[in-house]
Amino acid sequence: MIHELFPENFRQRTRQVNLKRAAVKRADHVICISQSTCDDLVQLFGTSQEKISIVHLGCDPVSQAEIPSTPELPSADRPYLLYVGERSGYKNFFGMLKSVANSALLKSEFRIVCFGGGVFRQRETELINALGFKENQVIQLFGDDEMLSALYAGAFAFVYPSMYEGFGLPPLEAMAHGCPVVTSQTSSMPEVVGLAGEYFDPADVDSISKAIENVVLNPTRRLELIALGHKRVINFSWGKCANQTQKIYDKLIF
Repeated sequence: MIHELFPENFRQRTRQVNLKRAAVKRADHVICISQSTCDDLVQLFGTSQEKISIVHLGCDPVSQAEIPSTPELPSADRPYLLYVGERSGYKNFFGMLKSVANSALLKSEFRIVCFGGGVFRQRETELINALGFKENQVIQLFGDDEMLSALYAGAFAFVYPSMYEGFGLPPLEAMAHGCPVVTSQTSSMPEVVGLAGEYFDPADVDSISKAIENVVLNPTRRLELIALGHKRVINFSWGKCANQTQKIYDKLIF
């Protein structure tokens, strides 16, 4: 329900919302990928709870033997915080940049590695420079699943500052790779991450800074989150997702 809640992020917002409303109205049943999305659908569209089922997405299991070595990165003298995916608007990448710059220790000791999302835009580069980050301290990388897997495994923490997610796969992927998760406490994130994350208010730079510090400066907490993450991710599999989806179709058909 991102188009409804963050209309300023989308040029074609009205058409997309109208198409979605028509599809939901026409459907015999609606599958939501989280309870959070279900609640939003009920509230924003007035859809009946009886017409909705919740089926969580999944995550492929990861064997440590399958994880490739971390690729060589610029400024390899410092550990890095990992950011994955699109960075504009509600994804709140600017909030992450400001939160790291807000902490003298984080700024001096850690890099930020961004995977995907396209090259840095002018506004992003300008903010990175204005916040006083050093050359190559904040970098953007492209690559395949193998590179992403290596980056998850090599990161000191995965930071997910998004204001809203219908589900949010990256935290699951991070947990599967033994990477501690530091994430927003909004929308579906607590539902997906459970106890296996350090939470913050994505609208509060100080909150983000403190949450990251609580993990990267505390070896005990970091190891605790890694262990909790491995347990948590077991609850989400593509097999389970497929089976639950099939049962819904079978019920409608038969």
